[in-house]
Amino acid sequence: MIEFRKCTDFPRGTLYDILVDAYSYDKRNRQIWDANWKETDDFFYDNPEIADQYALVTCLDGAPIGFVTWDPRNMPDYVEIGHNGIREKHKGHGYGRLQLGEALRRIRAYEGLKRIIVITNSNLIAPRNYESAGFALYDRKPNPTETAYTGDYLYYELML
Repeated sequence: MIEFRKCTDFPRGTLYDILVDAYSYDKRNRQIWDANWKETDDFFYDNPEIADQYALVTCLDGAPIGFVTWDPRNMPDYVEIGHNGIREKHKGHGYGRLQLGEALRRIRAYEGLKRIIVITNSNLIAPRNYESAGFALYDRKPNPTETAYTGDYLYYELML
């Protein structure tokens, strides 16, 4: 059974562990993003009031299999989706779509919000997930960084 729970229902390190697993398909991901993933985990566990309001953990039969975060600091203009990942062995079963759907349901509840944005890369599965949820591509930029293997930067928005 799928359920959505608070970050603080799980010990520190849970978000980091999910990200490590979600991006384990290419070892370069961890080499490049490891520090960012640790910072994300630390931020949400150091700020539980933020974690429980602007993130959710997706659980399958009680075990955390994914999570998504969002940044509300630019409301009412927009909310930006942050990390959004599912453990590798649970990909391809629709859990990512359910997770995104729950996050969007919660974000849409903010009164006066104009749009939801997300930035992702062209060589990932993520663009299909966002497009299927109604996001429209509004910009694309080359990726000249060490993460160029993930493809161009794609900028999506969902108008409310």
